[in-house]
Amino acid sequence: MKHRGAAGCVVLGDPNYYRRFGFTSDHALRYGEVPPEYFQSMVLSGDPAKGEVTYHEGFEAH
Repeated sequence: MKHRGAAGCVVLGDPNYYRRFGFTSDHALRYGEVPPEYFQSMVLSGDPAKGEVTYHEGFEAH
């Protein structure tokens, strides 16, 4: 992702698993009502993102 110019990425999952890869929880970055420890991010360049995250509608289950 860094080679493609991404400033960072987010994951939703087990903090014990994703922490091994450098992901951390940041209360300034949120995803709905998900407990913050399960929504984690990794900064690849620049300042950490802040605010509410939304996913593209293509990820919604029907």
